[in-house]
Amino acid sequence: MKKIIIYILTFIFTFVAVSLLALPILFDLIFTIFILVIFRKNLPSIIIFNFLIFSMIFIINISFGKNEKHGYFYRAHEKFKTKKARYQKNISATVFMPYGDIYALDVGSDKKKYLIKEPRRQKFITDNYGIRNNLTKIEDAEIILVGDSFITANGTTQKYIPANILSEISGKKVASLSYGGLNPAEYQFIINKYINLLKKDVKIYVFYFEGNDFVKRSNKKNKNKSYRVGEFIKTFYEKLEKNKDNFLLTVLSEKNYFLRNIRIKSHLINQKIFRIIDYNKKSIKYFKIKNKTVGFFYTDSSDANEFGTYIFQNKKILKRIDGFFFIPTKLRVYSDYIDTINYNNNYKLQYLKNNYSHLNIPVYDLTDIMKHSISKYLSKEKYLYWRDDTHWNQYGIFEAMNYINNIIKN
Repeated sequence: MKKIIIYILTFIFTFVAVSLLALPILFDLIFTIFILVIFRKNLPSIIIFNFLIFSMIFIINISFGKNEKHGYFYRAHEKFKTKKARYQKNISATVFMPYGDIYALDVGSDKKKYLIKEPRRQKFITDNYGIRNNLTKIEDAEIILVGDSFITANGTTQKYIPANILSEISGKKVASLSYGGLNPAEYQFIINKYINLLKKDVKIYVFYFEGNDFVKRSNKKNKNKSYRVGEFIKTFYEKLEKNKDNFLLTVLSEKNYFLRNIRIKSHLINQKIFRIIDYNKKSIKYFKIKNKTVGFFYTDSSDANEFGTYIFQNKKILKRIDGFFFIPTKLRVYSDYIDTINYNNNYKLQYLKNNYSHLNIPVYDLTDIMKHSISKYLSKEKYLYWRDDTHWNQYGIFEAMNYINNIIKN
């Protein structure tokens, strides 16, 4: 029994030491087993070897990379996120973004990805709740915008976040309750969390994004068994890697050499591995819009009528909501400019309207206003979404908020 405990502790100690190299967890496991097998009859050698790893990490960290201009995170969302559906509180920082999320997601060999990069600086400010507000406190707001990364404005600097642009256009006090990665059930949760802080006459608008706020409702029995198993393994492994990120950020500095230089490459390796066993079509596609290449996160819309989403259930919250908005994907907005893309229907929007109509809460579609705005920006070689990102930029945000302001005035 004593030997078993020693082996377990030795394995844990070695695994932790190897994990500090910021490699993929699969590699951590392989290298740990390899070390234990090589030195299986010499426990002191294992301990010495682990301390050598710690020493190497320390020496490399203080010797290299100190003059690097930018940090590990490519955008502020990752840098300041927490586990509590909010960002770190009272942040005021400027983050250099070398590229957007589409560029980061594309781990293939298509060289077109290099044509879409739009390096930019992102000013990122949060309030005392950890929400991206700087002009208006949520307690003072006349209008509240609720949503995920589109309302938080991932990739866009603070001046042009939706709450600030709508505030400037309307002359009203506007704040947001938003966080990147939330889903509609969590929209309801975040409203409920802060509802008692809001003014009784505040107008609340909730935004559903076509891209990730809708889930496929198809029967699991129709799926190939091996596909379901692969899907489960991929999801489970990705959670492990996220937990490792949290661990490394806890025990290492954000400026740590391995975290900045190795970890990002580890994520790319993981994506390449899963790309090999992925049963789906290539998700990133590139099309020429006007004179520039634009990246799109591509999904097949042929079975869109099989998608649904969470519909608010809390009656207290529903009484306070003044409207829901449908944010279209970049692919839908630019579909008229791409010969191979055809959107004849909008089942997801119709699903929202069908489910909220009996509650007498309006559902507004931002698709037409976005599509009608394209031409005036293309004449200046400007776009409504970042070319290297799934999210809208300041031009897209302005058009959407201007439309919303007209609704508010009426």
